[in-house]
Order: sequence, then C-alpha cells, then structure tokens
Amino acid sequence: MIKEKNEAQKAEDGGFALLLVLWTLGFLALIGAQTVATGREAVRLGDRTLQRVQLETLADAAITSELFGLVAGQAMPVPQWHNAPEEGNTRISVRSMADRNRINPNTAGNILLSELLAASGMSQDQSRALAASIFSWRTPANPLGFAGGRKRCKPIGAPFRTFDDLNAVPDMNPMILQALKPHLSFAQIQLPDLSSADPIVRKAIAKSGISNSPDQKHDDKELGEETLVSVDVLAARGRYRLGRHAEVLLLPEARPTPWRVIRWETTTRGEN
Repeated sequence: MIKEKNEAQKAEDGGFALLLVLWTLGFLALIGAQTVATGREAVRLGDRTLQRVQLETLADAAITSELFGLVAGQAMPVPQWHNAPEEGNTRISVRSMADRNRINPNTAGNILLSELLAASGMSQDQSRALAASIFSWRTPANPLGFAGGRKRCKPIGAPFRTFDDLNAVPDMNPMILQALKPHLSFAQIQLPDLSSADPIVRKAIAKSGISNSPDQKHDDKELGEETLVSVDVLAARGRYRLGRHAEVLLLPEARPTPWRVIRWETTTRGEN
C-alpha cells in the first residue's frame, strides 16, 4: 500500500514538474517571439528613419539646385511637375513658381482686404469691419475702436508673419481664417493683378479697383529686385516617398546666399 502511494506521489510530482517545464518553455518562447518582433520593428523604424533622412537630403539638394538656376537666369519658374536628374534609384520631381497669385495682408489696402473677405464668403458689412480691423492692427497711427462692448483692437504695428498672428485680430475666427488661407501670402512683395491664377483673388482685384486704392502700399524699388518663389520637390525610392516645400525671396545681388528663406518644410512623407 505504502509502495503504491509513493509511486502515485512520484507520478503526481513528475506530472507537475513536466507541466512546470512546459510552462517555462512556453514563457521563454513568448519572450523570444516578442524580442524578435521588437527587434524587427526597431530595424524597420531605423530603416524608415534612414530613408527619410536620405530623401530629405536629396529633396533639399534639388530645391537648392532649382533656386540657383532661377537666380542665375538659367531657368524660369515652371509650375508643372518635371523630372530632375535621378540620384541612384531615387526619382525626383520638381516644380517652381513665382508667387504673384495671392494677397499679402501686410501690404494690401483696406478696400482690397474687404473685397477679398467678401469674395471668400463674408457679407459686405462683416468684410468692411474685419478689413478695417486688420488694417488698424498693422497701422498704429490709425487706431480703431469698437462700440457695443466688443473687444478693442490694440494695433501693434508689427507685420503678420503667420496665420496665428492674423487670428489675433478682433473679429477674426478659425472659419474665416480657413477660408482665407489659400488666398494669402505673408511674404509676397508684388501685388497680384488680374492674371492671378486664383479666381477669388481676381474677383477681389476686379471689385476693389486696386490701382485706385490710396492706402495700397507699393514698394516700387523692391519690385524688380526681390521675387517670392515657391519650389516643391517629390522624392521617391521604392515604397518610400517624401515631399519638401520651400518659399524664398530671390536676392540676386546678395552674397553668399542669393535668397532668403521664408518657409522650408516637409509636406508629405510615407510609404506606398
């Protein structure tokens, strides 16, 4: 009887030991699988980062090459996509344009601003009020007050550099700002005309009688010397792609770099 009990106990202990071993092996297998998966993800992230850095470098080189060609007069801005010389297995496409299609809220007169707001969907009364706020904000010599308890415009006289700056103007709101964004430039020097590719801008110009606006700020000395140009580049290699966008003022006489960067950013990145 005792011998049978001992054998039964040994069998039970052996079964538990086997189960413990199986659990341990399963746990180790799980850790191993997780480690391999983590390693693969790390390798994938590392490869993605390397590809992004390489594509960004090639895209920036293509932008720089395009700008030197424009400054040297070897090429004119071409708004259609065209292929740049390939770098190994990387395909590069470039387009550039002289930016004369939009309106600069730093230089546009009250009337043009009002007509742009109206063409963007605001009522005439709202357009006139907001245009006056914008004009007053950038012109401390012409302070503008608001009746009826509304917040008072406190002009600071500094130029608008971003849409956040413009959003600080009284009566401006995100919906209006979103409608204006495609039609504004904070760096464009030249005033647009009826040849603008933007139909909203053309409508505003036609309605405003821009050439007769006494508060329009022309800077004739600068018009022939500085030109705002935007350059877009798409670089693709295998399943990786990246887009870069630059807005610069061309300064042919400046040294050592014949342009001033307004904006230089990544616009798209991803995998196919």
